[in-house]
Amino acid sequence: MSFTTTRFSFAIRYAWRHLLLSLIVGGVAAAMVFGWWYPMPYRAMVQVSGIFALLLSVDVVCGPFMTAVLANPKKSRRERLVDFALVGFIQMMALAYGLHSVWLARPVVLAFERDRLVVVTANEIDHGDLIHAPEGMRQLPLAGVQTVGIRSARNSEEFLQSVELGLGGVSPAMRPGWWTPFGEQMSEMLERAKPLSELIGRRPESADILRKAAQASGLEPSILRYLPLVSSKTKDWVALLDVQMNMVGYAPVDGF
Repeated sequence: MSFTTTRFSFAIRYAWRHLLLSLIVGGVAAAMVFGWWYPMPYRAMVQVSGIFALLLSVDVVCGPFMTAVLANPKKSRRERLVDFALVGFIQMMALAYGLHSVWLARPVVLAFERDRLVVVTANEIDHGDLIHAPEGMRQLPLAGVQTVGIRSARNSEEFLQSVELGLGGVSPAMRPGWWTPFGEQMSEMLERAKPLSELIGRRPESADILRKAAQASGLEPSILRYLPLVSSKTKDWVALLDVQMNMVGYAPVDGF
């Protein structure tokens, strides 16, 4: 057997082992991202799935590829360990950087704003303004979303500033100084939320999607209400609400 054939078999064996290990690490990372930081419907609303899948695919493929290039039976055990440790370090640093970037853009706030529920990500919030948030809302959650209400402008100057910022894409939901306890908005939410049957009648092309979402909630469609569910990237979702205004379901349907 030629050296080339021997080296190829050696490299493939080590690359295969590295690939299996990379898939395990990648699976754990994906479970953390999609199960902890970006559960549905938030992962679809902030459109993170494609970006993270690309990042993870590159990381999982590049590590074993570098191992295959460096693996050589002529190298000493110490040389191989140094090579594989270096490849593993580079791969883990790349994955850590990607996870950090994804974590910085995680959804952290679900705000009731006038007639809709707004999903806000961590990188859309002015962290310096958190000191002006109500007590108990001055730290962003490490995972999951914090429900908040949005107060009204206190004067005309604040109103005009809000309009100006809104034209620039900064909604009150992104400004901690405008947050209020979610419970304080309950009466307005009850007034604004509409029966799900109204949306089914208005969007007959999406009736099946809405009925399936209602069925998944475990509640009778007749008692469900809805509000538009939006983010800075999409406006085409609705939140299904129970009589206490808890979000019990969702559907990719325009609620406006």
